[in-house]
Amino acid sequence: MDLRLGNMHDVRAFSVAVTAVVLLGNLALQSLVMPAGVVEDVRVSGAVIALALAGPISFFMGLRLYDIHCLTLDLEHAAQHDPLTGAVTRARVYDRAAEIGHVPMTLILADIDRFKEFNDRHGHLAGDAALRQVAQTFLRNCRQEDVVARFGGEEFLILLPGTTPEDGVRVAERLCTRLRDRQVEIDGARLAVTASFGVAGVEEPGGIDAAIARADAALYEAKGAGRDRVCAA
Repeated sequence: MDLRLGNMHDVRAFSVAVTAVVLLGNLALQSLVMPAGVVEDVRVSGAVIALALAGPISFFMGLRLYDIHCLTLDLEHAAQHDPLTGAVTRARVYDRAAEIGHVPMTLILADIDRFKEFNDRHGHLAGDAALRQVAQTFLRNCRQEDVVARFGGEEFLILLPGTTPEDGVRVAERLCTRLRDRQVEIDGARLAVTASFGVAGVEEPGGIDAAIARADAALYEAKGAGRDRVCAA
């Protein structure tokens, strides 16, 4: 049984339900094991004792179950998200594709241009700041149902449910422009960060790897054409 208490309303409902069960059980047990005359004498006092014990204990149990639920959500979030950028993990992309099912999807691969040079010139803290800004730019300019994942060191994958490759190209062009227009501020200096994009359609949920391969080829075409641009498979 998966008993999850997601909020304080659930905790109070759980406490009331447990207390009611204890009270009814107490009354039933009295009727079974005590003479009828004695039951009448102890019914009220027994109910008061049952309420006094079951109420606080069940509420405390509810609070602990609520804490466990919150901890479970935190652990699930940590397992599914990259701690540096807040984007989801590579594994989560495949899970979401299976959850979305058989609907048209487009896949975008984005790779930050000359990221190694950026790291070597400005340091790894600046590189981390650039990664975070790129991820936030993607997250803020995609829909809630889209999947933004950190796919490798400086590579990101975006899955767009319910779209065509033409839609994907338009989204990638918008993201490319947003990155170009938004510089990273490091120690008072504003540094340009751009990315190259490859776009491919996803034919079926199980065809993610094939779509990644096509998008990767398009991405390298964009790199070869001068970077900071979008190419479609």
